[in-house]
Amino acid sequence: MQQLLVGELRGKPVITQRGIKLGKLRDVAIDGDSGRVVHFVVRQGRLLASPDLLISPDEIVEITASAIITKDTLIPVSAAIPA
Repeated sequence: MQQLLVGELRGKPVITQRGIKLGKLRDVAIDGDSGRVVHFVVRQGRLLASPDLLISPDEIVEITASAIITKDTLIPVSAAIPA
């Protein structure tokens, strides 16, 4: 298993399997007792007022050198138009 550091993940684009950009990884929340990832914190926009998106580790399909890929179920069908 390849180990990744949070610092290596920060700023990576987070996209769905269909290629829809959800934002960029801001941080990773870890349970202090178990050491497991609780959720990934994704910055949805460039404005500070933009709400963060919290993604469960169960929704992550793959982490590549260029992006973090999530299941398509995170977005409504009506929003599934790539930009």
